[in-house]
Amino acid sequence: MISGGLLRWRALRLQASTAQDVLGLRTDAWTAAGYFRCDVRNQSSSEQAYADGVTVRRQFEIRARWPQVAAIGLTELDRVSVDGRTLKVQSIINLDGADRVAVIQCEQVT
Repeated sequence: MISGGLLRWRALRLQASTAQDVLGLRTDAWTAAGYFRCDVRNQSSSEQAYADGVTVRRQFEIRARWPQVAAIGLTELDRVSVDGRTLKVQSIINLDGADRVAVIQCEQVT
């Protein structure tokens, strides 16, 4: 189980739009779809060439209680907004398959 004292941050699930444009592609719109308490850990940061410049890519690990994450329906298509950062969800892991701790791997590109 994850300690309640570690759940310092309040994360907002940003749900991907299901609407499509004239080409049949998903529109780039996000809807607030629920909150959950979490712990955020910065795993790594790196500078990389991106488009016509340089960008910083940061990897984050978010830990939360599994029942809360499952209740709001968080998926890998969604984004998570926490502490003023919008993070792209890369994977959601049910730690040890015990339905207690969710480990969410995220990335921020700035």
